[in-house]
Amino acid sequence: MDNITINSRVLVLGLGGAGGRTVQTLSTLPESAGLMLAVFDTDRNALERLTALPEECRILCDNQWLLGQGTGGDPIKGQRALSRENSRLQAVMNQADLLIIVGGLGGGTATGGAGVAARLARSLSKPAILLMEMPFAFEGYGRSKCAEDGLRELLALSDTVLGIPNDLLFSVLPAETAFAEAFRMADMEFARTILGLIDVLQPGNLLSANTGDLASILRSRKSYAAIGVGSGAGETAAESCNQALNSLADSPFLGGAAKLKDADAVVINLTGGENLTLTDVTRTLEHAGAMTGMPAKTIIGANTRTGMENRVNLTAIAIKYDEREAAAMQISENARPAARKRKAAAKNSPQPVQQTLPLTIASCGIFEGKTGTVIDGVNFDIPSFVRNQIPIDTGE
Repeated sequence: MDNITINSRVLVLGLGGAGGRTVQTLSTLPESAGLMLAVFDTDRNALERLTALPEECRILCDNQWLLGQGTGGDPIKGQRALSRENSRLQAVMNQADLLIIVGGLGGGTATGGAGVAARLARSLSKPAILLMEMPFAFEGYGRSKCAEDGLRELLALSDTVLGIPNDLLFSVLPAETAFAEAFRMADMEFARTILGLIDVLQPGNLLSANTGDLASILRSRKSYAAIGVGSGAGETAAESCNQALNSLADSPFLGGAAKLKDADAVVINLTGGENLTLTDVTRTLEHAGAMTGMPAKTIIGANTRTGMENRVNLTAIAIKYDEREAAAMQISENARPAARKRKAAAKNSPQPVQQTLPLTIASCGIFEGKTGTVIDGVNFDIPSFVRNQIPIDTGE
């Protein structure tokens, strides 16, 4: 994927209930100015509750068959619903240069529809980032299994798929946090995560971490992402950088600084105002990089943006590969040299001589003494391989 220019149009496309709530929350943040926002859902009531979004941004899918009542958690219905809105989906995507597709896996609309959106984005040659929430553990095995299967299927359709476990919120939230408040915080942090991700993907005049960098460490690998966004607004850029570093570790979707130490790959990006100095950038990124583990592949980015003045945002994406699939890939990699050696040895070794049976025409078996089926002098009661004296492999 190529870099996206500063003036590129970014579309944040929400799918289903969770995606809709996230996009609405995003619309309330001042940093979202200039972003294109759209929500596709099969639930009429859920769309009507998104009052902060203009009506033209809320698209009801497959109303003719689903009647605005949702998919009932069936991904197949979600897939069909989004497919039937292909023309409207394409019209929205055509206006953007970069797509960020968000939703919650485990239900019907997003789990089934994300693949439709990703496939269409690929056909339109639009770079797309899929940022999908994974269910809370208390939502049950069935929903988690559905989300896992959905995440795996998306890998074949997009190089850049990030699954973010909602359970990371519980690692930093107080136990007495109200249930409804926890979900509101999840939506807010997810919205801030999107802004942080856009910061990573928008190249500035210092260092560039782009969609190609992100795709290179995610390509065809099932992974889970912890994303932390730290911010600072001190009297000086240096003070803001310190605040951003301190708040990064407390970011709810990061799940603690230990996630950075344990990650297989980390993307770190610093965005600040035009008065950000080289010393500020160097020191901040060095401190952030020190939070990561030594074996992790680290990609660094630094951007400046007009209007931020002394404000600073520090975004870290910690990526952990699925252990079972990573082990399978390692076994496959280790097996390749041995397989090549065996193939070369077999090619260079002398080939065994195939043994044959000395067959002769002896009898017609049970047809002996009976009138045979003779055509043009050939007795067809004698088996073909016997008549033609064809050698038979002994199997040795």
